[in-house]
Amino acid sequence: MFFRKNARRLAVACSALLFAGCADQAAQQQAEAERVAADAAAEMNATQSLDATDRDGDLPVIPEVTENEGPEKPADDDILTAQAAPAPARIDVKEVADATPDAPEPTPAAEPAAAAESAAAETGESVTAGDWPMWGGAPGRNMVNATTGINLDFDPSAEPGGDSPVLWVSPLGSQTYGNPVIADGRVYVGTNNGGEYRPKHKGDRGVLLCFDSSDGKMLWQLTREKLEAGRVNDWPEQGICSTPCVEGNRLYIVTNRCEVMCVDTEGFHDGENDGPFDGEVDNEELDADIVWSVDMMDELGVFPHNLATSSPVILGDLLLLVTSNGVDEAHLDVPSPRAACFIAVNKNTGEVVWEDSSPGIDSKAPEQFATILHGQWSSPAVGEVNGKAQVFMPGGDGILYSFDAVSGELIWWFDLNPKDSTWELGGRGTRNNIISTPVFVDNSVILSVGQDPEHGESVGHVYRIDATKTGDISPQIADENGAWVDNDNSGQIWHFGGIDADGSITGEKDALLYRRTISTAAVSNGLVYVPDLSGFLHCIDFGTGQRYWEYDVFAAVWGSPMVVDGHVLLGDEDGEVVVLKEGKELKEEKTLSFRSSIYSTPSIANGVMYVTDRSRLYAIKVK
Repeated sequence: MFFRKNARRLAVACSALLFAGCADQAAQQQAEAERVAADAAAEMNATQSLDATDRDGDLPVIPEVTENEGPEKPADDDILTAQAAPAPARIDVKEVADATPDAPEPTPAAEPAAAAESAAAETGESVTAGDWPMWGGAPGRNMVNATTGINLDFDPSAEPGGDSPVLWVSPLGSQTYGNPVIADGRVYVGTNNGGEYRPKHKGDRGVLLCFDSSDGKMLWQLTREKLEAGRVNDWPEQGICSTPCVEGNRLYIVTNRCEVMCVDTEGFHDGENDGPFDGEVDNEELDADIVWSVDMMDELGVFPHNLATSSPVILGDLLLLVTSNGVDEAHLDVPSPRAACFIAVNKNTGEVVWEDSSPGIDSKAPEQFATILHGQWSSPAVGEVNGKAQVFMPGGDGILYSFDAVSGELIWWFDLNPKDSTWELGGRGTRNNIISTPVFVDNSVILSVGQDPEHGESVGHVYRIDATKTGDISPQIADENGAWVDNDNSGQIWHFGGIDADGSITGEKDALLYRRTISTAAVSNGLVYVPDLSGFLHCIDFGTGQRYWEYDVFAAVWGSPMVVDGHVLLGDEDGEVVVLKEGKELKEEKTLSFRSSIYSTPSIANGVMYVTDRSRLYAIKVK
């Protein structure tokens, strides 16, 4: 076990990976990975890596897809250190929000999992939850599914058909980081062009595929060419990493070209070109029908670092997202410091309703960039607090911002990094940005920090934050002399992470309690389940922050846990979905082995579980 654990950590340090959130990615790093790997090898006396590869054998219904690893990513040769972030400066919105807007406040959609679980508890009947139409299933982004009475006794490699619970398996691209969403009999997932469903499109492309949920037939494909600037804005072979949001006959997604798009869920199958956008070059039956599109680079001046990845969320007539504005290729400057980082768009027209640039500006020197550390690859969550809809926007400066979702007025902000932390290129520092998605539960937010997975493992933090407060609710603030002092207005309910200096928790002095992560938490029955990139799943008390257990999957984890029917499901880079019993006691139930690495999160809808590995989409009947 010691060797496996250390070898896995070495693999994480060497990992040829970029980011996800999904946004998840994979690419080979050069000098920095070699340096980190050498240090890890010397410390752990390990000489092997456990990088995941496809298992032997082929699924009968899937042609083998050649996986293009893409060009190697250059190392961060120079070290740039940024001290703890100052209080955020405001550009578009000047005041902290106090008043309710004159217009009626839209209410976030009800969390279907919670509602159905309550009904099931009252009746004692089995529940089959319906569609899973967005990342996290609902605007609060809590990865809990209400389905009960599920059967996880299946072999993912079984041939589909007959009595097999594996209903169908459809090929995707050669690399897949998008999460499947299910709505109105269709399944949508972002990937790259490796599946070659549309032969007229040759080479690398960003792709969104729409499948019939009954048989896995591909219905239509959204195809986007790569940006000419290449890896700095649109990393090769990563495809579309955004997870779409579906409402009625409209789908909303962020493409690899940094476009936010509204697409007709019928594609061109209905023989109509839904406007106002009617200039599609691809307008055949198997193509996507674009309703409107906002090019965030051209229209908002956004400079996405490596890839635009945000998964949008809907509130009333508003579509809310993070733009992915980030640093340049040298990682030394922010080309567009005043460009929007967070936006709200009219979902019907694409008109930008409000925007905010807080992470891009240094309040002490507004003429300079300052606090965007790397990229901005997270996604927003929405929750109702004291009768007002708040949108929680994770910034590239490691700060979580809460806005009045309707007006765009800033309500509060919370720095998720210790004030003595520093940012250094290549992951050598202790300050982190945010790739995980906030989870809203009981007037509070659960959120963790992390970095691009290629930076390897290091210290991480997870917080529960009180969403009812206003202003700067960070754990510490600067006094009149510039010294950091405890904040009497802090919104920290609890914090878990850092280093176990005396070994009282882990049994090992100076061990990491919690590591960097790109995963999103799941909160169920008073417990928080949250993994870190290094492959440890933690079970933490929602009320107190006490950790009850950690479980080592012995592989890197990019996806997020799904809690369903008393089980906790988590996919890993070895292509396995581990199944644990929900609860304060650690109980391993089984491991489901898929054919290649899993960089996403399982979805369950209408009694069927949908899982994507690197190049396939599985539909498995679980009820």
